[in-house]
Amino acid sequence: MILIINFIALYASFSLNHMLAIYWGAVLPVLYALVIAPHALIGRSDIPPLTITKVLAVKWNNAEELTAYIVKYWMALAYPTTSWKKQRNGIVLSLTSFFLGVVYILKELLAAGVVMFVVGYVLYQMSVRVDRPRAVLGNSDFRDGTDNEFARKEWELAAMSIIAFSELYPDDKAFKKAADEVLEDNDVKSMLTKYRYDYGASWLNVA
Repeated sequence: MILIINFIALYASFSLNHMLAIYWGAVLPVLYALVIAPHALIGRSDIPPLTITKVLAVKWNNAEELTAYIVKYWMALAYPTTSWKKQRNGIVLSLTSFFLGVVYILKELLAAGVVMFVVGYVLYQMSVRVDRPRAVLGNSDFRDGTDNEFARKEWELAAMSIIAFSELYPDDKAFKKAADEVLEDNDVKSMLTKYRYDYGASWLNVA
């Protein structure tokens, strides 16, 4: 629906003979940047971080590190079935914003052009973060981590965060399904032996 509205707004901006029509295509990206993007960028959880750590510490020896990752990407983890749509919308609307920014500057609408470049940057950053754990988990470069040890570390955190998030909401079927899908990966099961007590992990923090 967002993509259809965006297309219609862009079409109207360049086809209608109205004084303000040129700005109509900017309305949706600006609203998305103001309403949706902050939730992905601020990294604010619905559960206090200390409470999250206490819950996770029962099963995980890196509960504090895992809590920080979960809080940072809360929106991505809280909406496992729709986060990819928000990522797609963010990419499309960021490109729309950059395009309109160029158009406005060429039309000597400098202030509007600058605003759209800022909006485009915000939406791009949102698209990077709004589905980050699943994007990292599905990236073979992060899984292998041959050239970057931090990439492998984030892959592990991404996998653990999806599993751990389901433990914060044990009655939520969508979170449980997402966690079960991650646990089907043998590489994940092997990794959990370092961090999760019921998989044989040490009680010492390995972070």
